[in-house]
Amino acid sequence: MPSVPITLPNPADIRRADPATLVEYARVITREMNRYTALLGLVVTKTETDGIKATHQYNSAVQWLMHTTGMAEPAARQIVVRARGTNSLYTIDGTEIPAVAPLTGLAALAGALTPAHVDVIVKTMTAMPATVSDEDRVAAEKILVNLAVNASPVEVKKAGDRILDTLDPDGPEPKDPPERPERELSFQEHRDGSATLKGKLDNVAYAQLRAALDPLAKPHSTKEGGRDPRSHWERHADALVDLVRLAMTVDEIPTHGGDRVHVAITVDYETLKSGIGTAMLDYGGVITAAEARMLACDCKVIPAVLGTESEQMDLGRSKRIITTGQRRRLVMRDRGCAFPGCNKHAKHTEGHHIVFWILGGPTDLDNLTLLCERHHRLIHCGGWEVRMGGDGRPDFIPPAYLDPLRRPRRNTVHL
Repeated sequence: MPSVPITLPNPADIRRADPATLVEYARVITREMNRYTALLGLVVTKTETDGIKATHQYNSAVQWLMHTTGMAEPAARQIVVRARGTNSLYTIDGTEIPAVAPLTGLAALAGALTPAHVDVIVKTMTAMPATVSDEDRVAAEKILVNLAVNASPVEVKKAGDRILDTLDPDGPEPKDPPERPERELSFQEHRDGSATLKGKLDNVAYAQLRAALDPLAKPHSTKEGGRDPRSHWERHADALVDLVRLAMTVDEIPTHGGDRVHVAITVDYETLKSGIGTAMLDYGGVITAAEARMLACDCKVIPAVLGTESEQMDLGRSKRIITTGQRRRLVMRDRGCAFPGCNKHAKHTEGHHIVFWILGGPTDLDNLTLLCERHHRLIHCGGWEVRMGGDGRPDFIPPAYLDPLRRPRRNTVHL
């Protein structure tokens, strides 16, 4: 049998390895991955103990981890949950908040457990009712950790379920009816500005929605008297759009940012006049100039036309608040929050003076950029700097603890 490598193999070693050695390489590398993942969890809990907001100027450990490592939000969130479940936290006065699965954390640090195993055990230990004694908790966790060394996460989950059934045969107490109906709506936005909707409605809300949609979703006959070519799903989507249009004409609809609800289109004056080119919607996405012309005929759509001779773009020190015309220019340039990696649309941003107004910065386009609320605060408090590049677009300079060379970064999400 081949001996277990003492150090991690390099690519040349892997390419020359026989099948048995490849198995050993896979085990060694996995063990080290397990260890490093657990160590990252310790880093996360240390930042939380130090104070994410007070020390690092972030609202949450998830945001800090995403920004520090470039990690996607789901992965960062799972690491934070895993870290809190396996490592103790400490309050400002030093009081310990014990982890629900400390033995699991130690096994992970030794490389014995994969993140999937850790997640299953943490979930099981978290689900244990408060009536379970400390002794039973420790014994249950030992059983799961010992099993996880040689069993799959699915097997560990089944064992955890059996333990919960034994320690809590009656299951969780029935919950009181929710104070408010369970409703959810999410938008998965795509690069072209379209979106996929996913939601959940309670029975009453669903009945109300169907009652409003069904009359609008009836099949239409064609001019030739033929059948409506739209599918059932297409007709309901069109009906939802019609329902929204109708709602935007109602006087009782709430305002947004002091304005009546509207769709804003940002388009250059020459583009609108010639009909050649594109315009941009506030929530992302591009439409043709012809479509912009058509929508501009609708009183529910406000066209923000840029480039007219009467429009003043540079205000110097005469005003601190940016004008509507300036904001539209910034929307055309930045397309949303300009901070690197941020996907917030222009609708959710505010103007930021690159050289702060209080320090003498003018309210001119080459001293302005769009930032969402979170990144606006980070620029003011988190050690980041902004400077205007030679091409008239903002560069963001990270603090030295993120990049000792402080290399400029830009947002490419909105391109």
